[in-house]
Amino acid sequence: MKKIKPLIFVSIFIIIDQIVKFICFEKLKPIGSLQVIKDFFYLTYVENRGAAFGMLSGARWIFIGIALLAVAIAIFYYNKMKNNIGKISLILISSGAIGNMIDRFFRAYVVDMFHFIFFGKDFAVFNIADIYVCVGTFLLAIYILFFDKEDGKGV
Repeated sequence: MKKIKPLIFVSIFIIIDQIVKFICFEKLKPIGSLQVIKDFFYLTYVENRGAAFGMLSGARWIFIGIALLAVAIAIFYYNKMKNNIGKISLILISSGAIGNMIDRFFRAYVVDMFHFIFFGKDFAVFNIADIYVCVGTFLLAIYILFFDKEDGKGV
């Protein structure tokens, strides 16, 4: 199997995240929200100054510190991973952490845009970096549960 080049993938994922956020900042901010699927999915411009669901609003430097710590841990563990599931999980988590950290550092908030409504209730508005972190965390859980064993075979 070919060796995964983490820096290339992290860079590509961050660029995708930042381009989408820039487009939303330029095109979506002036209109606020755009219906994609009525009563289900909207593109909604949100300036999130907190974490998930806007929690801990205003803790910008704490979130930047947490992102730096997460990336440092990912770098430390990357070469210790026994298979690509673990490596891909760390690439995704790092990409998302850096993508949102860039927003927090330069704007003091994270640009969110994907807005779902389930059964008439608003769900969190989130962005591509958030998706990277969630998918990466899910893959990391799979890795830990099934592949991170001494013999490399999992449970």
